[in-house]
Amino acid sequence: MSRRPSPGRRRPFAVLVLVALVTAGVLTGAPAAQGAATHRPVIVLDPGHSRTVYAVDERTGLVVSDYENEPEMRDVFAVAKLVAARLRHDGYRVVLTKTRLHQRRTLAQRAAVANRVHAALALSIHDQAGRSGGVGFRAGNNIVYYQSVGAYRSTPSGRHVVFRDKAVAKRSKTYARIFARQRHAVQRATVTSRRNVGYDLGSRGLAGGNMWMVQLLSRVPWIYNEAGGNSRGRVGLTAADRRTYAQALVRSVEACVPVPHRT
Repeated sequence: MSRRPSPGRRRPFAVLVLVALVTAGVLTGAPAAQGAATHRPVIVLDPGHSRTVYAVDERTGLVVSDYENEPEMRDVFAVAKLVAARLRHDGYRVVLTKTRLHQRRTLAQRAAVANRVHAALALSIHDQAGRSGGVGFRAGNNIVYYQSVGAYRSTPSGRHVVFRDKAVAKRSKTYARIFARQRHAVQRATVTSRRNVGYDLGSRGLAGGNMWMVQLLSRVPWIYNEAGGNSRGRVGLTAADRRTYAQALVRSVEACVPVPHRT
């Protein structure tokens, strides 16, 4: 996501975002100049939700559909763009799972993006907004989910597809602890880490099970972030709260996967 103009002094986050947007392009995921790219960790950003799409994953038989959810979809896409700009400025290669706000993307397609580029880390960005059931940005729902062996989702026939990659699960758990600490420090809110959803997702009309689908289908460490989605006095996030969420995620990524020093 070099960035420090002088020791002990940082340029304002908004300025860095504007510079990076102009010079790098936010959504291309293109690598840097040849020769430097191999030293740059690849980070995949997964802004939540999509125009409604129905699909079944041919390999697993899982229903991998997705749906619209506003204002969350718009807010987290904006947050993802801020995170992408800062990370690129700081030396990372960044790929987004969708390149347009209303682009249709199945959950399997999202996971495939991270697998294809061999991401060092992937992270989903979600929040809980709305007039009914919405949560204040700092009031609650600040959760970091990690992959764990034994978590699963169910096919329509009832077969369980189980997560079994111990190495990925171990790294994901380590990263989740870092995300929880860094997000707490930036957001000034209690942030918890969880090994699974904690209930049967089938109760919401989704494929049954207790693991987020993108994490199950991923072969790389994947952190699934939730946050409160309503800023004070409104439905959805203000620009200031979007920036705070983005800063928290940037700091988390950089603590998990530092850019190697080049000599």
